[in-house]
Amino acid sequence: MGRISCPDPVIPVAVPAAARGEVERELANLDKQVAEAEQRLRDTVGQGGPNFVQNAILGPLKSKREAALNRIETAIGRVAAKPEGLERFATCAVE
Repeated sequence: MGRISCPDPVIPVAVPAAARGEVERELANLDKQVAEAEQRLRDTVGQGGPNFVQNAILGPLKSKREAALNRIETAIGRVAAKPEGLERFATCAVE
């Protein structure tokens, strides 16, 4: 069994005060998503075929992370220039 490793998102702009609360909630949500995926990884050791971890854990995690990262972009974009490309931090791997 491994550990799920995800890149820490780097927000390329200063987060405006008006968006800070929402951005912080979504960053916490990213941590929660990884913790849940790691629990699922532990709970399903030995299950499924060769692509199980990718299809059942890492794929859904990537989708959830993309959504959270898009919400961060949107929150900032409501009050300042919207950062682009945060989805590059969505893909995780098992180490």
